[in-house]
Amino acid sequence: MTANNVHTRKAKGNKYERDIAEMYRNKLFPLAQRMPTSGAMLLHKGDILKGEIDEWIDECKCQETVKLWEWWKQAVEQCSEAQKPALHIKRSHSESLTVMRTEDYFELRERLKELEG
Repeated sequence: MTANNVHTRKAKGNKYERDIAEMYRNKLFPLAQRMPTSGAMLLHKGDILKGEIDEWIDECKCQETVKLWEWWKQAVEQCSEAQKPALHIKRSHSESLTVMRTEDYFELRERLKELEG
């Protein structure tokens, strides 16, 4: 792999992290931003810094080759016991997807149903 390919791949990943942070800003957390050191802060892991406490830790991957279980393991390892992983994935010319635990999905659906009722 050439240095130019690595740079392009890194730039695409950084842009995807900014896109996810923008979605958070527009919908949930007005101060959200891409983590400048990509999860290297001691007290905050993950790719998105939301500016307030949130139980979800975000891992963002923008790559052509999917390594789902490897990425999922990384997302889970960044969480404390009280946090939940969210893995956002994208490849060129495809929509963005978010992967979460099935139990977390049903917990969210249950919360929404209670709020709607």
